[in-house]
Amino acid sequence: MEEMFDSNTRSLGDLAGVFEFDGETGYFYLYQIDMDCGNKILGAMQIISGNPSFCETDISIQWDTDERMVGLVIKQNLWAVFDSQDRAKFGGNYQTNAEPKIPLEISGKFVGRGKTDSPTGNA
Repeated sequence: MEEMFDSNTRSLGDLAGVFEFDGETGYFYLYQIDMDCGNKILGAMQIISGNPSFCETDISIQWDTDERMVGLVIKQNLWAVFDSQDRAKFGGNYQTNAEPKIPLEISGKFVGRGKTDSPTGNA
């Protein structure tokens, strides 16, 4: 299994969305960049375990227009979102041929942001 990694830091330089697949398990993290020491991981969601049906080029990490929420897009679908203000998590658990489970009021904030074209996060 090939390892994958992608990240995107918001413009303030304080937080990042990070996806990491170590060859066996993939996680999406909300990561605190501007901390000198301690636990920099503010939130984690398991995305996949086992052999993924996607590759690194199928992944992007995007911030909404307010840069409050960061999302993980896999194959043009929004699969996971962290709300950086209240640390809420939405989605996760990627499955081939399944639909993401992200509330419309959350996925709608990503419309027009890169690959996600529709309010459900589905292309």
